[in-house]
Amino acid sequence: MKQIFTVFLLGLVNHLIHAQTLLWGGPNDPNSTFENGIGSWTTTGLGSSISDSLSNAIWKYTANGKSSGAYSNEAGAINSPSKANGAMIFDSDFLDNGGVEGNEGKGSAPTPNSGALTSPLINCSNFNTVTVSFYQYFQNYLASCELQVSNDSGTSWIAYPVNTNIKPGTGSLRGNRQIIDITNSAANKTNVYIRFVFSGDYYFWIIDDITLLSLPENDLGITRVFYAPSNYSNIKAQVCKEAWNFQALISNLGANPQSGVQFKTEIIGSDRKTRVYTDSIYLSNNLNRDDDNISVSTPKTFDPGILDNGKYFIRTSLIYNNTDFNPADNVRLDSFEISSTTYSKEPRARIGIRANGGTAFAVGALYATSDCWGPNDKYYAKTATIGLTSGSINSGKDYPVKVYLAEVKNEVDANFSNFDSLKGINSGSLIILSDQELVTKPDQTLKNYSLNISSATNDPIELKKNKRYLLVCSHPAEPDSENPDSWRFQVSSNEKDYRGHPYSVPVYDNDGNWFNSWPDGESPVLRLDISVITKTDEKPLQESTLVVAPNPIQNEELKFELNFNKPTNANVVIFDLTGRILDFKSFKSISTNSLSIPVLNLQDGEYFIRVSTDEGTKTKKFIKQ
Repeated sequence: MKQIFTVFLLGLVNHLIHAQTLLWGGPNDPNSTFENGIGSWTTTGLGSSISDSLSNAIWKYTANGKSSGAYSNEAGAINSPSKANGAMIFDSDFLDNGGVEGNEGKGSAPTPNSGALTSPLINCSNFNTVTVSFYQYFQNYLASCELQVSNDSGTSWIAYPVNTNIKPGTGSLRGNRQIIDITNSAANKTNVYIRFVFSGDYYFWIIDDITLLSLPENDLGITRVFYAPSNYSNIKAQVCKEAWNFQALISNLGANPQSGVQFKTEIIGSDRKTRVYTDSIYLSNNLNRDDDNISVSTPKTFDPGILDNGKYFIRTSLIYNNTDFNPADNVRLDSFEISSTTYSKEPRARIGIRANGGTAFAVGALYATSDCWGPNDKYYAKTATIGLTSGSINSGKDYPVKVYLAEVKNEVDANFSNFDSLKGINSGSLIILSDQELVTKPDQTLKNYSLNISSATNDPIELKKNKRYLLVCSHPAEPDSENPDSWRFQVSSNEKDYRGHPYSVPVYDNDGNWFNSWPDGESPVLRLDISVITKTDEKPLQESTLVVAPNPIQNEELKFELNFNKPTNANVVIFDLTGRILDFKSFKSISTNSLSIPVLNLQDGEYFIRVSTDEGTKTKKFIKQ
């Protein structure tokens, strides 16, 4: 998609140069700031789809720090310290179309294109540690970026990938600063060159204010956190006996080895202060300078079933004895929710995704029910919520999609290693429960649409305990068009990373081939709401089993008694007149107990409380007023 979705992703935060020794460049060096031109740098074309135009695939000086491409000229300028005197750009957009919309492939160096910007020779023989610092503005369609280093006068090059976290259709901050350790390639070397290489298809990479610095003495960082929850929004009645494991990759980004490093995980409330869980571990070994992406995990697992409804944050941190050069990357904060009725993979709509060329495709969301249900706990799939959006040409026009609810067969392994990845929704590993068409009129906003889920006979679909379900939205093929204003999209989010949760957000193509996720792990807006099936007791327990008093309730608190002749496993659910689940509690070996549940968040009105056991259920109505 040539139209830019500008979703800014945080890169490395700005570091203070005074914490490191300046080895080369700086504000007074025109070769560092590109003051009014390329200076002593050189540029070389490395690739173009038309070989005769290879020499045109080069970096250019941009006085205003902006792209001249047809689809990038409104993206804004780099915000570097010396932006006033210009910067260098590989303008893939402009090279492909000459700055004219609809002129794709007719520019001076059509995509995919590639070019290198190479520094003057730098003598690093007196440098024991070396990092490259630079400011950038990168907008990505389908491209890659590398910083490359040569220590043999340009004969061979060592690659350091940059911007691997920038997904297609998104970009960096306009003043993003990167600091890359090249000590192993450049330290104590005489004939060193560095170069920046853009390769791929759209949009641009702008570079400015390049310096060489020494490594900071003490600098640890969390390079990746594995998202523990299986969903962003988890239904209270469905998270019993889950076991969340907290893992991360950490790196020593400084010059000194570090000992006594503690890896810590906390779950805190929506106020970001109240701590409801904590676990930590001290690393048994030192973190040496070359230790990158070391896997760590806390020793215990966490059962979210203890949590009440609401939003929570997961705070992951690194703690050690020295003052860290960049403390911002020692802490990561993520979030999840415990909900009454809704499964979801994302907190909000952020972007749109579609298949290249307008081919048919489908996206899915995997949800699982609890194994804490008793035989008389009955829930059904009530509503699916699908996010859709459209370009301006088709805005407000009918768009049909197919919505499926499928059960994953028991024989499919937990890691989906034996999942039948052929035939799309007709995979031999699935049982189709619902096959419905949803016709909407999506517009240019990121909008959600609802569908009441039912079987072919219009009956509600009862869910089973301890089962996996796939909610799938299948998009039809569309006429191939180079005009983004005619495209339609599945609304998604790029905020959660479900790697480590196999087939959590799967996709299949027009040939019916299933894949673990969208190429960059986007989470589709595919939400599933559940409800209790009936308000009556099919197998009623004795009247005395459940006693609600007082009723109407008082002091925002539901008080009740459970009475059993012997210790009994029981579940208690609160729901409203529509069957929407409001709260869930599970009890083990309970006999006679007086209990209470806060209901401060319930509006005035009538509600139901139900206790269920292996023998049956007892349901009572209560009033809040």
